Formats: sequence, C-alpha cells, structure tokens
Amino acid sequence: MKGISSIFRKVPLPAGFGATALVLASPAAVSIAQLYYIRSVHSYFLYFQPLPGWAAFAAALPLLACEYAATLFIEARRLGPGPRVWLAMAGRMVFLLALSALFFLYPLMVYGQPSIFSPLIGLWNFVLWISWAASPLPAVFLGSAIAAAYWLLTFRRAAFRLTTTVLLPGAATIALFLLLYFYPGGPLREWRGPAAGLEKIFPSDGYRGLNGETWPEGVMFTHDLYADPGDSWAAVSLGATIGRKDAAAPTFVWVNLLRPEFRAFHENTQVRRFSSECPDKLYFAPWHENYILEYVPGADSVKRLPLPASVAGWPVEELFAVHNACGRIYVLNNLNPVLFTLDSDGKLLRTLSLARAGMVETGAVVFQVKRNPRRHTLLISVYGRDPEARPGFKRLMWFTQVLGVHPGRRIFELDEATLELVNSSDPSKGFMDIVLSPDGRRIYAPSVFTRDIYKLDAQNLKITGIMRAPFHVRKLEFSADGKYLYAGSYLGGDVVVYDAASSERLGSFYVTPRVEALGATKKYLYVAGAGGVFRIPNEKILPALLH
Repeated sequence: MKGISSIFRKVPLPAGFGATALVLASPAAVSIAQLYYIRSVHSYFLYFQPLPGWAAFAAALPLLACEYAATLFIEARRLGPGPRVWLAMAGRMVFLLALSALFFLYPLMVYGQPSIFSPLIGLWNFVLWISWAASPLPAVFLGSAIAAAYWLLTFRRAAFRLTTTVLLPGAATIALFLLLYFYPGGPLREWRGPAAGLEKIFPSDGYRGLNGETWPEGVMFTHDLYADPGDSWAAVSLGATIGRKDAAAPTFVWVNLLRPEFRAFHENTQVRRFSSECPDKLYFAPWHENYILEYVPGADSVKRLPLPASVAGWPVEELFAVHNACGRIYVLNNLNPVLFTLDSDGKLLRTLSLARAGMVETGAVVFQVKRNPRRHTLLISVYGRDPEARPGFKRLMWFTQVLGVHPGRRIFELDEATLELVNSSDPSKGFMDIVLSPDGRRIYAPSVFTRDIYKLDAQNLKITGIMRAPFHVRKLEFSADGKYLYAGSYLGGDVVVYDAASSERLGSFYVTPRVEALGATKKYLYVAGAGGVFRIPNEKILPALLH
C-alpha cells in the first residue's frame, strides 16, 4: 500500500516559471517526438523495401534510447533514482518494442504480399484527426478528461507519462471512432435538422420485402447508390467493415420508388463500389468472394458470374469496385490489384495484374474504376507504393515527414480495349472516388485525408486546380444538367454544392451522418448514408443552401 500511495503523492515543482513550464510540456513533447519518429520510419520502410529484418531492430534502438534519456530527464530528476522510476521505464520500453514490431518489423515480413494493414497503419494520425473532428462535443469532453489526468498525474505526480500521453488519447480515439461508426445519429453527435424538401425514401413505413419482411432496424452501412434515370427505383450497396458477423445483413438492396417494396440480397459479406452507364442491369462485387452478381432491377434473384480464384500467385478475395459499361463489365480487386474485363454474358475477356504491369505493388489499395467514353479509356484510382516513383531527397522528405505517405502515381488511364497504360497522374494523394464531367473534359477526385478536391484535365491528367472541400469526402456526383458538382461529407453529413463552370463553392445542406453515396437524375439528388436513403428535388437544392 505504501508503494501505491507514493505514486499518487504530489511531487514538488521546481522554482521559476520557465522550469515549471518545462516540467509541464516535456512529457507530452517526448511522446509526440516518439510517435513522429515511428510514423516517419514506417513511411521510409515502406518506400525503401525490401529491407532485412535486422533493420526493424536497428530502428527500435533510437526509440529506446530516447525513452531512457526522457526517463533520466523527467522522472529521475523529479523523483530520484529508484524502483518506482526504473520499473515504470521498463514498462514503457516493452510497449515501445511492441509498437516497433507492429510498425517496423511487420511491414518487412509481409513485403510483396496482399496485406492492407501494412500500408495503412502508418496513417493512424489521420484516423485520429478524423475521429476527433467528427464528434466535437464528445471530443471536448474526452479531451478535457485527458488534460485533467495529465495535469494531476503526469505533471503534479510525475507518474503515468505514457498513459496520459498515448494510452488514454488512443482509447479516446477508439471510442470516438466507434461512436461515429456504430452510433452516428445519436444526440452526442447530431443536432442539426434536414434541409427543407429533403425526403427520406428508404427505409420508411410500409416497405416490405419479397416475403413480407421489414427492413432491419439500426444504422445503414451504405457504400454506393444508383438511381434509375426515371426515378422509379434505386439500388444501394451495403455492409459493415467491422463489427459482429453472426447476424446476416443485406449485401445490397433494390428499392421500388413507385410502391413500398424492396428486394434485399445476402452474400455474407459486403459490396463496396458499383456504377453503371445503363439501368437495364446492375453488377455488384461481393468483397470477400471471387465472383460478381448480375442483377436485373426488380428481379427476385441474382446471377453469379465467376472470376479466377487467383492471379499472379495471389488470391482474388477483396473485390472493391465494378463498373457496367453496357456491354463490358470492369471489376477491380483490392490488395492483389487486378482488373478484370467481362462481356455482357459474363465471359472473362482480359485480366490485368497492376503489380506485374509495374503500376503499383502488391498490397496496394484500389478505390475506383470508371470509364471515359469520350477517350475510350478506363480510370483507376489506387493508393500504394509505386515501383517507378523515384523522387529526390527533398521531395521524399516532404512525403514521409509531412504527408505520411509514399510518392507515386494515384490515377491510371488504360485503353479499355487492350488495358494498356495510356496515361497516369501523380498528385500523390489517395482518391476514394473519380467523377468525369458530363462533357468528358475534366476529372474530379476527392483526396481521402485532406480538404481538397483535385481537378484534372481529362486529356493529359494534369492537375488544373484544387477546390476546398470538407475533410474526408468519399463521393462526388454531377447534376444531370452538368451545372453543379455535389460532394458528400462523410464526417459532417452535408452535401456541398459547387458551380461546375467556376468551381465556386455555393454552400451546403445537411442530410444524414456518414454520407457515402450520391446519385443524380433530372428531377432529384439522391443521398445515402447512415440514416438511410434520401432525395431532394433539384429545384429545392439552391434554396436549401441559403438556410
């Protein structure tokens, strides 16, 4: 009991404002420096691979040396040497070794394999920012509690440095992320009302499935949406990435907008991105399967079209996007980045391994495939290590130290007939969506982790402008007449409206938490998010911006 009580005994502060300020700031500064070092080395390791395993152990040594020096400078100076200081330091070093194994050793062990975790764990700082920015009220409460713990324990008692600077903020970030993901519409996050004229079309009262079933209650984990040009039906892809898997949830749903009926389909996984140039057939790609689904709108069943089980020695097991070009179907696989071309009967015509073609390495994250009918090409957005990226030292420093990414091409343009590389773009950002202007002259792509929408010339993929946007936009859509560009804010739940000709931001209106899908027809703008599927008449969009 004596040892425990001594931990919570206040430690005298040094005389003088400067010395006290140093005692206050140094614990947080040390943790920030250590985390910055971990992220930087992780980024370097991803870029300079392959590396021997001993490089991970060598990279951990400066981290441990920093911790030893910090213990001498902070705890030992205030508490004096003793078991209380050295045992706490040993615990912190064990934790830092675990982080070193995760961020340094693991990427070396899985190099060349289809591992999504390896390139993404280095983006933890963006996940932290997203989680805290998405829920301001809980963030203020948790931030105040962490600040109080830091003041009472680390500053006044010289204890629990790692707990108050890393573990508690990490736990709070996880809590905020889970709040955003599983309870996005709760009172802790949402207090705004919908825009005038906004209508929730699904799920809503009276809707029944094929066997009279109602739609399951709870949050909708939407991913993409297609609205019939005649506004008679809509289709939505669904699926939770994390959470319980014991309850079967719909993979995609067809919703009749003329009478209250829907058709829900279950594939024991999720469907991510899908798009179509014609409404007679839709194609969905179940995430952890090696087949796609052909669906005739309004039908009670689907048709499975098989894909190869493996390509280039790695499995096809994470289908991310599919595009229906009315006679050709293009399917994009994640991690083992592969593009498939099928005809309208489901016959496999071509297979392209992006890794073997030297565009991006195995383990890359692919986001979208779209067609440019004007140029008869395909546009693919990816995030991963580009084997042809050879930046100078200053540029490499900028990427790894500031952006936390590795340089390289992010948009590829392929000939739709031969799948040969026609062009590429190198903004070194990850794009979750690509949208082509109605005249086919411009491409718009929202950056995953910044407040930017990139505008590119469709002829040469050169960047012609950057538009300011909400943080973490996942979906873009043009109005049917091409006058407006809509951007869905995943964190804010708003739809932002831009003038397509001038790129001027006209305003925004609130719809639902976690906007992830948009669809536009001549009469309506459709929006899908955590609260369901909504639509607003086109003539009411601009008035909604004024409020």
